[in-house]
Amino acid sequence: MSTYFCPGHVTCFFQPVRAGDILSTGSRGAGIRLSLGASVTLDERTDSRVTVSMDGAEAAAPVTRRLLSDACPGRGFDVTVENGLPVGQGFGMSAAGAVALAFCLAELLGHDGDWAFRQAHAAEVLEGGGLGDVAAIRCPGHCPVRVTPGIDGDVRSFGSMPVMSLAVLGGELGTSSVINDPAASSRIAACGAEAVDEYLGHPSAEALFSLSRRFSRSAGLETGAVASVLDALPGHAGMCMLGHSVFSDLPASELEEAAEVPAFTCSSTDMPVTRTG
Repeated sequence: MSTYFCPGHVTCFFQPVRAGDILSTGSRGAGIRLSLGASVTLDERTDSRVTVSMDGAEAAAPVTRRLLSDACPGRGFDVTVENGLPVGQGFGMSAAGAVALAFCLAELLGHDGDWAFRQAHAAEVLEGGGLGDVAAIRCPGHCPVRVTPGIDGDVRSFGSMPVMSLAVLGGELGTSSVINDPAASSRIAACGAEAVDEYLGHPSAEALFSLSRRFSRSAGLETGAVASVLDALPGHAGMCMLGHSVFSDLPASELEEAAEVPAFTCSSTDMPVTRTG
């Protein structure tokens, strides 16, 4: 039995890129690695059954099951996932869980971390999860920028955010329902390419927030609730991709006042994937 923790990740703006192979498919984009994330415990069974418990409840967990079936076909496992942030809100919990599980499997099978990141990325892409979170999490920096797509793409880090807060303003937003819609994906790609190129020219916290807002508005991704909070906190908040949620460099109390919902407190981090049990 082993347990690994993986940081989460918020994408601020992105450009989906579909390639001829899974490892090269991904996205360009900018984001923030989070001090909160997901912990996964893997325990092998004596039969071929696979059980997945997520935050105390049985879960379908297609990404988890894809990882297990690809790496260990015919073997049974009990998988326990504990998320430090809500799932389906753009906090990278799917990717964090996939990476943590892949590290458990790498330990079991005698593989290295590079193998784990590739397995996690492939499972995320194949099962309709995020396109770039795994590549961003792989980068050992606070605020990774995916200059080129794919798990082996060029990813660089700029700056940090010692104070961060996150707030959920609505129900889950399924990533696949957005990025697999041709019209939405085309619009997002055009807006995302422009934002990434401009940010690379002048990376700063101010640019990250201003470009995040321009991207979410131009791409047509903001709900009324998200737009209201971003209007109330100009230059200090952006929409999490993809979720009915926002991130801010303000203390949680200030975000809570604007959003009128509880906020999570965290920070950016360069923490690596870590074995915790």
